[in-house]
Amino acid sequence: MDYFFSTAINPDHPFVLFGVSHLLVVLWVIFFGWIVIRTGMKANEKRRNYIRRVLIVLFLIWEVEWQAWHLITDTWSLQDTLPLHLCSIMIWFSIYGLWKRKRWTFTLMYFFGIAGAIQAVITPDATYAFPHVRFLNTMFSHSLLVTSGFWVVFVEGYRPRMKDLWGAFAAINGYAVVMIFVNQALGSKYLYMGQKPETASLLDFFPPWPFYFPILEAILLLVMVGMYLPFRKSEGKRRELSPSE
Repeated sequence: MDYFFSTAINPDHPFVLFGVSHLLVVLWVIFFGWIVIRTGMKANEKRRNYIRRVLIVLFLIWEVEWQAWHLITDTWSLQDTLPLHLCSIMIWFSIYGLWKRKRWTFTLMYFFGIAGAIQAVITPDATYAFPHVRFLNTMFSHSLLVTSGFWVVFVEGYRPRMKDLWGAFAAINGYAVVMIFVNQALGSKYLYMGQKPETASLLDFFPPWPFYFPILEAILLLVMVGMYLPFRKSEGKRRELSPSE
């Protein structure tokens, strides 16, 4: 049972970056997202509503499991378990976005649901390996974020605009500033403002805090620009058709 629920700091069955179980789950993420999006593209609106509700329920299941496991195992803390990391807060934005289908939520789901969660799937902040519930939660909840980010483009018809990009970039920077003060007050590391993750990640290649922050800023902006570029021509066409918009 320790393989499923252990709380050991150094588990006997630790997570191995790019190990067999990790790579198999990455393939599952790709397959799951493809099935959901293809089904949504072919479905009528009634069936799409059903898929949206299923995604919302899955998000809630993994979020409740996350909080419940920490409470049951007496590992819940203000420093680690509040839903303040980018992907944690994006779960709630994605739930609201799938429910209300507002454009601003689609913007966040596209830029941060995809960019943030893909990095978390490739280099997860994980201690335990498959089939531990922590590993399953990390991989599957982030796969939902990636899938929902692509859903808004291919199913909902969301097309990012340049002002969406800058608005999202300003929002994440404002949130990062807030998290610096939150981390100082709580002794936490939300959004990794002030401290790198303890597990392997892209930040391992960067200098210590605060010097990795501007590097992350530049990388994030480049990624967001890259995510916008496929829609640049379509934005130009919309402006020609609607010059007053």
